[in-house]
Amino acid sequence: MKRGSGLFLLSAILASLAATTPAREQAVFRAQTESVAISASVKRNNAAVVNLSAADFRLTDNGVTQSIDAVTIESVPLDVTLFMDTSGSTAGSLDHMKSNVISIAKMLRPDDQFRLLTIGLSVDTPVPWQRAGNPIALDMKAVPGISLVYDALFVALTHTPAAGRRHLIVAMTDGQDCGSLLDGARVLDASGRSEAVLHWIYVSNQGDFDQLSVPAWCTPTDAGEVDFVAESATRTGGDSHRSRLGDPAVRTFAQILEEFRRSYVLRYSPNGVTGNGWHAVTVQVPAQPALTVKARSGYFAR
Repeated sequence: MKRGSGLFLLSAILASLAATTPAREQAVFRAQTESVAISASVKRNNAAVVNLSAADFRLTDNGVTQSIDAVTIESVPLDVTLFMDTSGSTAGSLDHMKSNVISIAKMLRPDDQFRLLTIGLSVDTPVPWQRAGNPIALDMKAVPGISLVYDALFVALTHTPAAGRRHLIVAMTDGQDCGSLLDGARVLDASGRSEAVLHWIYVSNQGDFDQLSVPAWCTPTDAGEVDFVAESATRTGGDSHRSRLGDPAVRTFAQILEEFRRSYVLRYSPNGVTGNGWHAVTVQVPAQPALTVKARSGYFAR
């Protein structure tokens, strides 16, 4: 397997900076808060609701109701990051995941772009950013003993799309980290600083791994009291989805993609709220309480 040394080095540098920078001075992906954009999906049962206006929404920032400047369902080009867990714990699903990635890439529009992250003894990029429609070949093997889930998710979350594009992350993994430089709390923090929407497709099936690969011993970096992958997905306005060997992960992705393309982007300039740190955001459609609203839960300001 080719080593993704560049991304591994990036992850190491970011981890070092995060570990040595006081919390009040942590790097914030959002440069300013004069304008805030919150992604939100609205459904009636399982059907997307696409005819709402700004007057239909109620949005609060740290408990203060805000005036929404714009409500759009943006048909904009997407940056799609796919994360495929190639650790030994998912080896039995590896061939299915490879097939899923190829099928998923074919669902994207010509102006979309995507990349594929995998984890071995480092965070690898077997498919760097490229336009949808280009052929891809996947020949990675599972690596036993190490599972850099947190490092890979952190690398994915730090991507900043160009103006006029939106970033969707779909992670196919069992969520069990082992050996990452970053802990789960740091990934959860990063999820609140990124404007990406993260979805987690749970994939787990034991299987054989490459006997010639280099084994590694590690200790998980957190005690497991918090499901950091699921919490990170929820914080971004995404969700967790169950999938087992043989299940249609491609169909799950298709549903995620359709929901993302039909989601609203609520824009506002914070009014009546000040202060650095975490701003909790709630989004409702008061006149139609039966609707299900899933939105980013907040943002960091400085």
